[in-house]
Amino acid sequence: MEGYGQYCPIALGAEIFAERWTPIILRNLMVGSDRFGDLLAGAPGIPRSVLTRRLRTLEREGVVTRSAGRYRLTASGAELAQVCMALGTWGARWRESLPEHHDPYLALWSLAHLVDRSGLPQARVVVRFDITGGRGPHRYWLVVGSADREVCAHDPGHGDDAVVTCAPAALIAWHCGRLPLGAALRAGTIAVTGPPWAVRMLAGWGRLSPFADVTPAARASSSADDHSHAPPDAGDRAAGAGQTSSARTAEALLTTSISRVPSAASPSPAAGKA
Repeated sequence: MEGYGQYCPIALGAEIFAERWTPIILRNLMVGSDRFGDLLAGAPGIPRSVLTRRLRTLEREGVVTRSAGRYRLTASGAELAQVCMALGTWGARWRESLPEHHDPYLALWSLAHLVDRSGLPQARVVVRFDITGGRGPHRYWLVVGSADREVCAHDPGHGDDAVVTCAPAALIAWHCGRLPLGAALRAGTIAVTGPPWAVRMLAGWGRLSPFADVTPAARASSSADDHSHAPPDAGDRAAGAGQTSSARTAEALLTTSISRVPSAASPSPAAGKA
């Protein structure tokens, strides 16, 4: 990337951070991805040659270090990662993803890296996801454990602890923290087959996104408009009547544009531009 030729710290920082794919690589490093193959899997669409060049640049600039084939953020990289977090918060609030960005594979890859593997109810947990609609593949296995953290498109052969059935939009809404699992189950937008402990575990996994508590600006504006047009006693009547039904709540969440956390491309890497 050609530099700006300026002394401004913003320009100097942008020369490293604002290069295509670099924020995505930093995002993946932040969640614990540390090997080349895993970094590649977590950035669908990036060519191997581009990932190699970006990692070399980050290593040369002191943002990452490599040892025994593993990449780690340095102190400089950890501080730059906070720029990623700020960017993600802004994106969750002000940007909207499109249905074609709803990549089940990337959502499950992110989830596999966000799960606290030390707190699992058993040594290895396998959850099968049956995806209805959207582009294929339509079945994935999420495998997490003390020695496992992967998303498989073919049965890994460990047996399924639970099966989740949903459309891509419901999966993304749940993963992003926009759709509580309980509401989705009652509305029928997500179905879970498995023991109670698995349902409780999955409910917690729906809150793992670091941007789950960020309210999209469009929804906040819509909520404010609703309150501004409500009659004076509407709040009292709502309190007496209870909240909107879970089915209507889930439907509203799914029909509201989901903020990107991040956007996704095809599950299988394709040629892209540096």
